[in-house]
Amino acid sequence: MSDPREPHDNTPAENEPGEPKQNGVPSLPSLPPFPSAGSAPDARDTPSAPPVVPPVVPPVVPPVYGSAPTPSGIPSVPIPPAYAAASAPSSPYGPPSSGVGGYPNAYAPVPPRKGNGLAITSIVLGGVALLACAIPILNYLTLFAALAGLVIGLVALIRKLGSRALSLTGTILSGVAFLLTLALATFYTIQFVNAANAISDYSSTTAPYLPDDSSSDSPGSDAQPGDPTAVPGDATASAGAVVCTDGTAIAKGKAGILTYDGSNEAEVSIDAVQLDATDVVMERNSLNSEPPAGYQYAIISLTVKQLGSEPFQAGGISAIFKGVAEDIAVDADYAVLPEPELLFAPDLTPGASVTGNIPVFVPTSGAESGAVLVSHYSTDNMCELSLK
Repeated sequence: MSDPREPHDNTPAENEPGEPKQNGVPSLPSLPPFPSAGSAPDARDTPSAPPVVPPVVPPVVPPVYGSAPTPSGIPSVPIPPAYAAASAPSSPYGPPSSGVGGYPNAYAPVPPRKGNGLAITSIVLGGVALLACAIPILNYLTLFAALAGLVIGLVALIRKLGSRALSLTGTILSGVAFLLTLALATFYTIQFVNAANAISDYSSTTAPYLPDDSSSDSPGSDAQPGDPTAVPGDATASAGAVVCTDGTAIAKGKAGILTYDGSNEAEVSIDAVQLDATDVVMERNSLNSEPPAGYQYAIISLTVKQLGSEPFQAGGISAIFKGVAEDIAVDADYAVLPEPELLFAPDLTPGASVTGNIPVFVPTSGAESGAVLVSHYSTDNMCELSLK
């Protein structure tokens, strides 16, 4: 018998024949027990620990939820609702819709929500209408643009399409543009109708006369009712008539002589003056311009006589009050006056004369001591005729 205190190698030899194995797994070597106090058991008498056998793990098969059996024989387990809601992947298209078998389909497409297209369209239409509402004729088109913008803005606002702030802005802008365009279009239409009626009245109350060179042999033969009538006579200057020169005023009742075409002459003189004639002129035709501030209409009756050998168009005579700006004189030249108007006088043959009214703007005070400058588009000089 060997001494148990002597070292003894109990390690089995590798691949020692006859040693049992379980399930094809070799047994692990046993460890010697921890010696207790007062005893020293023989290591060979101590039984070895049972071999550790690894458990058999079945292959992992994902569970299939439903009534059909799985291939591995594991019965299907119904999925809890809470787990289904928590495990369903989030969809970028909105909430999941119902899928196959009653289970949610997280990837079903959902139509995207509409943006701010209608609201922006309403703002654009309203802005364009507001900018162009003051342009005549064009505002008839912008009226429909503003109305379309108002309808589109209301649709976007009621159906909550896009930003509420943008929809409200487009609605208000289009509404203001629609009301303003409607008001301006109505105003322009009324003014246009009034102007057309005034022109029609003017055409029916006046009969413009355009002199013709062929009428020079018989003065006044083509005259219309109310036109000045030419009076035949000799081509002799009136007593006291002088050739007009710059800076020389001719006294009232005296005649001045205008020169044209070299040696030809025409005589002009004042017959009568009505200084405060504004009411008379404005009553004659409503289209006459109002006198400028500080001025009034005056009606001057002029007599024109032909002294030369060539016909003279008396209707081309014009007059302005001395010291009045040219733009003021032009307005007076185009005023409609009580008949006979010198504007419609015929061409004068040698010796013939005609008398007619001519308009002048004069100051509201001090005009009686002033003078008028009488000229003709074909003459070489201008006559200054005194009013006093």
